Amino acid sequence: MNHTTKRDNQAKKGDISLKEFSFLNLAEELLSDLQPRSREIVQKRFGFFSKDGETLEKIGQSYDITRERVRQITSEAIKYVSQKADRADFKLAEEKIIFTIIQNGGIIRELDAIEKNKLGDDREINAIKFFVSCSKRIFEVEEKNILEKSWVISRNLVSQIKKMIAEAEKVIAKENKLLLDVEVVEKLVAILPEISSEHVVNILSVSARVKKNKFGKWGMIDWMEVSPKGTRERVYLALKEHKKPLHFTKIAELINEYKLSKKKAHPQTVHNELIKDARFVLVGRGIYALEEWGYFSGTIKDIIEIILKTNNRPMMKDEIVEKVLKMRKVKKTTVMINLNNRKLFKKEGEFYKLKK
Repeated sequence: MNHTTKRDNQAKKGDISLKEFSFLNLAEELLSDLQPRSREIVQKRFGFFSKDGETLEKIGQSYDITRERVRQITSEAIKYVSQKADRADFKLAEEKIIFTIIQNGGIIRELDAIEKNKLGDDREINAIKFFVSCSKRIFEVEEKNILEKSWVISRNLVSQIKKMIAEAEKVIAKENKLLLDVEVVEKLVAILPEISSEHVVNILSVSARVKKNKFGKWGMIDWMEVSPKGTRERVYLALKEHKKPLHFTKIAELINEYKLSKKKAHPQTVHNELIKDARFVLVGRGIYALEEWGYFSGTIKDIIEIILKTNNRPMMKDEIVEKVLKMRKVKKTTVMINLNNRKLFKKEGEFYKLKK
């Protein structure tokens, strides 16, 4: 029998070609010879009809059976479908998923697998989850506070991956700062040379505690720079990442651009938070900087006074103006007007000093 004839026969049996591949169609086909009630229960449980699968209790109430009976029917259906592993369409689906996992280093977070397979439809997403639960070649792993729900092609890899994640936590804790991909790879490969450098970032993505923030830098999930909780933390993160003073409207734009919040950030809300927090210093009209950058609050005359006190010596006009303009977004003439305050500052030749 030639290759074309085989493929034609597969199509007649309901097998699905790669071009027309659909996990939802496959799931429906694999369940087609179950008793109607059992099939419908599995479809409801896994969400083949809607975005989310129904609870055991809700399904049980619909059919006047116990939650445990629903669980049994679902478990039996998974076992039944897994026995069809020799079907061409079943193998095709497995190879599609396994290829994605291998490319990722042998393990992939479930959410990332769905994204890479471009499964936008909710029912299609639910169908691939059902199929994975039926496969004997793809394993689901998840450990609270260690691994996010992931798919792996060998359970033997899990211990290695957990070891790498533990080392990553030590590295990040020691550095006590966010790290770029290249920094994480360099440090981990030095400690664990058996880990392929090309897969470090992919494997690390399954960690439940080590996470990449919206700006692509690694840290611990409980760090504010990784998981900002409120508007003030998001404002701080946007400013720190941008590394220079920004207008409050631009800060709001950055929060929205990098999706630091599920809700849209409004400029006035951002401005209100900037005013309330001493970490943020007003350096111009609506422009704020971080206090940790060396900025401090006060009027222009306050800034001049602090500069003269800090330097503890008479200073020339241009030197004072230069230092003030680094601290405040104002015109040079504004600085000169304040410097000519004879009640606070005394001019001696080309130099200015504090008036005693």
